[in-house]
Amino acid sequence: MSEAVMERRAAEYVGHEAGRLLSAVVVPPDAGFERAKPVKGEGPPIAARARMQHEIFVRTLTDNRVEVLELAAEPRLGLAILVRSTALALPGGVVMARLVDGDRRGEVEAVRAFLEKRGVRILGAIEAPGAFDARDAVVMGDRLVVAKTAATNALGIEQLAGYARQAGMEVRYATLAPGVEHLSGAFSPVDDALAVAVPAWVSGPALAGIDLVAVPPELGWAAGCLALGPRHVVMDLRLSKAAVLLKKAKIFVEAIDLYDFGRAGAGPSALVLPLRRAPLR
Repeated sequence: MSEAVMERRAAEYVGHEAGRLLSAVVVPPDAGFERAKPVKGEGPPIAARARMQHEIFVRTLTDNRVEVLELAAEPRLGLAILVRSTALALPGGVVMARLVDGDRRGEVEAVRAFLEKRGVRILGAIEAPGAFDARDAVVMGDRLVVAKTAATNALGIEQLAGYARQAGMEVRYATLAPGVEHLSGAFSPVDDALAVAVPAWVSGPALAGIDLVAVPPELGWAAGCLALGPRHVVMDLRLSKAAVLLKKAKIFVEAIDLYDFGRAGAGPSALVLPLRRAPLR
């Protein structure tokens, strides 16, 4: 039996966000991506350029033996490129999100249909009046780190906690600083008890026992890196100063051009819905 097949059989969806990435969903950008709100000081993203950058991003994933499942973009799903928002994979299956932006709820429906067609186990979905953007939750072994945001409310977290308990996980809360939109943009696991984070942006009991590779706020988008495996990440090459900090912490960095996604405030972790990761140890 091949190593890849053995690894897939051992992987029960996602037990830790730093485990080697085996399978993930991506959505290529289309013209609708240009409607994304740019971050302060940046112009709007350019769809044609973003498509080329996304192709390189996908190639980086496949070069690292990631099975990439591509959901075709549709004009009505302009921000579907931010596919991490739509669902969260736990050890036993996937929980579908419920986005507060009514214009984006079709993205969740499209992703769910895509996953069901491929036999992915759907544990359930967050229901109204709960709200949950999956960028506000991070899986770390027996700990599910969550943050309440404008996109994720207490009722959404309560429902998510039920699924987490069924998976043998304990929910722990993080607090985000004003102006920080999502947890995964401020805190990204890169090993068992190690995360890249902006200490000025994230705090709370969820961080107890976790060592941080600290990046300053001016390099904060580096905390939205994507773990391809333990101490191995993809990040925007514009963040070269942050890459130096990660390399000093013995983290291997693959830096690629994601300029137009950065204009929309989207780090690599926002562009991927991880479905399966290998056990961390």
